Amino acid sequence: MNETKMKKIMTCATVMVSLGLMPVFSNAFGQGDTKPGYGSSASSPGAGGSKTAADAPDSAKGSVEVKLTEYKIEMPASVSAGATTFKVTNTGEAAHGFEIEGNGIEKALKPTLKKGESGSLQVDLKPGTYKVYCPMKGHKKLGMSLELTVK
Repeated sequence: MNETKMKKIMTCATVMVSLGLMPVFSNAFGQGDTKPGYGSSASSPGAGGSKTAADAPDSAKGSVEVKLTEYKIEMPASVSAGATTFKVTNTGEAAHGFEIEGNGIEKALKPTLKKGESGSLQVDLKPGTYKVYCPMKGHKKLGMSLELTVK
C-alpha cells in the first residue's frame, strides 16, 4: 500500500474515532444534549429501559434543574448537601411527578405537573444516597427513576 492511501485511511479512522468519542466527552461536561435542561439521561421508552443521570455538580448553589419527559428524568447524578431547591419542568406530553426518598426524607412535588408546567420542591439534603422518581402509576418501572448522590 502506498503512503498516500495509508494517510487517507489513517485520517478517516481518526475522524471516525473522534466523532464516536465526541458524545461521550460532551456528555461528561454537560454539553451533549441539545435540548434545554441540565445534564442528560438516557432511557428506553419501553419497560426495562435503562436510566442514567449526568455526573455533574449542581449549577447554582442550592438549585437543581430537573426535566421530566417520557420516561426519563434529566438532572445531575450528584449534588452538594444542604438546602436544595429542585426546579422541576414537565417537558413531556403526559402528566409527571417528582419525588425524592432516602436518609429519612420522603418528599413529593404537589400537585403533579401537566405538559409544560413547572414547580419547585425544597429539601434539606444530608450526605448519602437518595432515590428520585416519578410517582405516577407505572412511570418508575418505565425508567423514570434514578439514584442521586449527595456529597
